[in-house]
Amino acid sequence: MKIKIIEAGNVFLTRDKIEKRWRAFYKMLRQGKGLKSFDGIEIAEKHVMHDAHRVITRRTLKLHEAIRAASPLKTEELIKLGRIAGGVDAMTVTADRADEIAAAVHEEFGWLAPATQYVWHALRRAAEDGTPVRVPPVILVGPPGIGKSVWARFVAHQIGLPAVDIDASKGAVGFSINGTERGWSTAQPGRPVEMIISSRIANPLIIVDEICKSVSMTSEKGRRMSLEDALLSLLEPATAAAWDCPFYRVSFDMSHISWILTANTTDGIPAPLLSRCRVINLPPPTRGQTIVFACTMSGRRGLSDDAARAVIDAVKYADRSFSMRDIIKIVEHAHAIDDTTPYLLH
Repeated sequence: MKIKIIEAGNVFLTRDKIEKRWRAFYKMLRQGKGLKSFDGIEIAEKHVMHDAHRVITRRTLKLHEAIRAASPLKTEELIKLGRIAGGVDAMTVTADRADEIAAAVHEEFGWLAPATQYVWHALRRAAEDGTPVRVPPVILVGPPGIGKSVWARFVAHQIGLPAVDIDASKGAVGFSINGTERGWSTAQPGRPVEMIISSRIANPLIIVDEICKSVSMTSEKGRRMSLEDALLSLLEPATAAAWDCPFYRVSFDMSHISWILTANTTDGIPAPLLSRCRVINLPPPTRGQTIVFACTMSGRRGLSDDAARAVIDAVKYADRSFSMRDIIKIVEHAHAIDDTTPYLLH
């Protein structure tokens, strides 16, 4: 499915396109008005097209130079945008494929079933409506280390969507999402826009981690940008459909993006942001689920039977609960020493 993604006015008008428009204009004018002169100079009918050619050439060059002078874009930027000016692809799924994706995700992340069900329903709706895949904005709230971000990346992989990870705790999250205005050395487009341009896909999946830890930043021009400032216009389909990029200064259709935000708690998340997203509270995995995950990861990492048994026993008989992040670290440690001291974890 092809989707028009940018509205750039006359930015992409080439000299050939401008000249073609002028020729069509003069032809219609002469045929409709019985035109016998240009610029007040009477000329014979046989000389009309010759004089029109000179006028068209002169005005084409002048208009093209004016358009290029008015555009803030560099040649390489015009080339990048020109590649998507005719539209980009949008990923779609069938109902059967939606079911297969949900089953695969649930098998891998059974403890995140509420989140998986939410995505499954979104995929089903898209399949039934014949529209591009879009997961409505969602905030996954749960303890650290339970696999929220890994789950989101796995979902994107299963669907076939390009994905972007943005860490909200690093401070410049607002500018990472929206981009910054040109005119300064730090000017750059936002990462969602860059992903659309580079992948030529209209509906990437954007993952924003740790939104409960985000802070506001101020640009060199004194522009304040918080996570809330950056996201609000992008989460509303109506405003996202004609979103003005501060770097490229053209309008992008960002309404097809899937937004998955993660947090450890809803404390500190602005109310307007909460109101625009579905909030899904995720409990920590059970001991049984962590054991299954340890077994899966050990097999995937190719651990020997002894090393895998050591990992599983460490998780099974520990006097504390392990997060999924902890288990991945244990498996990686076991893999590193598997060939030399396979029983170290006992």
